[in-house]
Amino acid sequence: MGNTATKFRKALINGDESLAFQLYESNPQFKESLDPNASYGEPYQHNTPLHYASKHAMTRLLRSFLFCKDGNPNKRNVHNETALHLLCMGPQIMLPEGALHPRLARPQEDEQRRADCLQMILKWTGAKLDQGEYERANVNATDSKKNTCLHYAAASGMKTCVEYLVKSDADLFSENESKETPCDCAEKQHHRELALSLEAQMVFSKDPEADDIEAEYAALDRKEPYEGLKLQDLRRLKDMLIVETADMLQAPLFTAEALLRAHGTSSWHPQSPLVPPWWSAPGCSEERQHPRHVVRSGTERNILPHYRWSSVRRSQPWFRMPHEQAQ
Repeated sequence: MGNTATKFRKALINGDESLAFQLYESNPQFKESLDPNASYGEPYQHNTPLHYASKHAMTRLLRSFLFCKDGNPNKRNVHNETALHLLCMGPQIMLPEGALHPRLARPQEDEQRRADCLQMILKWTGAKLDQGEYERANVNATDSKKNTCLHYAAASGMKTCVEYLVKSDADLFSENESKETPCDCAEKQHHRELALSLEAQMVFSKDPEADDIEAEYAALDRKEPYEGLKLQDLRRLKDMLIVETADMLQAPLFTAEALLRAHGTSSWHPQSPLVPPWWSAPGCSEERQHPRHVVRSGTERNILPHYRWSSVRRSQPWFRMPHEQAQ
């Protein structure tokens, strides 16, 4: 069995689907014990049998791994690549791999095989998640270079695979570490028709960030219209105004309330009768402060300021103190 496992691994790595499938089917014990999600270790960049089956578009093995052996296409290798990443890398991208050289002579056949494998992966469902949904293949997963499977499919010029990925909500606006979108990758590899198609879809589709902005505006529109202050808010503001006025005049609260009732809330406007002439007099505009106290003389109220005496001309008749006016 150990010899079978070694032969099977070599057949997978070399892309020999016929030999790999023969070994897989002719050894029931090996087939039963094989875990398609098990890593082959660091020497093999932590690729799994599912990675290699996807990389070489081995249709029969991939179907068995996904639907009979609980294979998970979201497993990652040392480069953070999933099975979808390797599947969407056409022979042009993986030229150093010797097993892919013969496929360059049959690009349409190779693309069709990859498109069939892609459909299988997109139909795969895994374990049940907390929200009641089932795990699906992540078409927007990024590798260590921030490429998605759509980046590789576009760079390989595989139109059918690109169409399947776009229909599965692959992100058209995703950028890799070189700040390239899938459209840029297609154009860079001279797949002009595919690049124009992707560009048109980008123009007539929405950037995910734009959806978030629209959601914020919609939330603002759903807010209740402003109906003014409530009664308790008005009472609280009234109490605060009375306290502040009393503190400013150094007067009792009932005096401040009486002043506000008599002259309204604009009592300290420069044109208000509560404001004496010294409030806007020349020479004390910068050094004046709030009134310090209120002196009652019969029914007449004289509001005296707290000021610097040197800054005001004592010759002003309005400035005289009550005892000076008697003179």
